[in-house]
Amino acid sequence: MSALAVSWAEAPAAFASAAEGDRVTDRMLTSLEQRVTSLRDLDAEAGGAKLLEHARSDLALITTMIKSARCTETVRARLHSLAAEVAHLTGWMAYDSGLHSVGQQYYVAALRSARTAGDENLGAFVLAEMGVHASDGGHNRERATLLETALERRTGSLSALSRTYLYLHLAAAKAQLKDHRGASVALQRSLGLWDRVEKERPAWLGWFGESQIDSTRGKVALWAGRPAEATRYLVSSVTASAPRDRAVRAGRLAEARLTGHDLDGALDAATHGVKLLEGGVASGRAVDRLKEFSGRLKRYDTPAVRDFQDRLRALPVVEAA
Repeated sequence: MSALAVSWAEAPAAFASAAEGDRVTDRMLTSLEQRVTSLRDLDAEAGGAKLLEHARSDLALITTMIKSARCTETVRARLHSLAAEVAHLTGWMAYDSGLHSVGQQYYVAALRSARTAGDENLGAFVLAEMGVHASDGGHNRERATLLETALERRTGSLSALSRTYLYLHLAAAKAQLKDHRGASVALQRSLGLWDRVEKERPAWLGWFGESQIDSTRGKVALWAGRPAEATRYLVSSVTASAPRDRAVRAGRLAEARLTGHDLDGALDAATHGVKLLEGGVASGRAVDRLKEFSGRLKRYDTPAVRDFQDRLRALPVVEAA
């Protein structure tokens, strides 16, 4: 975070000039793209709450350059794509901080920018992410419809990577609706496409891989009543994840183990999540997931349970900065 702040403090004067109407060069745009990649990497390590204002600053600069700077049509399209990426990243950080309505507003802005840029794959990705918000509000059927519509209308223009991502989200949505056959079909389609995905991928989906796939396979198995299978996939996912995602997924792993009547294993997973949050990861989603798990422990009264719950209550409140 300190490095990011220094990067902003030492930003080339050319950025300020471009915001006031000067020309945007390829080199400047490449520099902006690298800064956004760094911000995305920091988010995975530390959580969105600590970085939200940095993302907002990035987005404000890029938006001002779009409105005021002189550039070629090719560069302008890249600026719109970058605006979509940063708007999504800002919305994601807000969502991770518990600011769901704020996050949704940024997602809408990201979708508009992706459309302006003519980037079908980025737009489909943002739609899938918007579906997660809908699901959190209890609108799982709407989420499934959103994903099915995106897949039906854009199949020819979407990459194998984008379709892998959409089908994976559709599997989760179907599983939450208790349509376990539909979830299985969507999951198998996602896995089949994953085998065809090329190694080269856009920066905004560069983080996607086996750990995210295993996380969804674990959720689908858990919601279908197969806790042992769910535990196997979730252990794999947690092990391979970045710190913030480990903190979030630890709660789901704890739930799977508890469902399988492994209280000690469940507490071990949940305590791992608490330790990450105690160590500096800031994620409202992780805290909420662990609190949800804690609510399942009412019939257990052991020293280990009380210790976990005390540590959970002692965590600092996650506030966006």
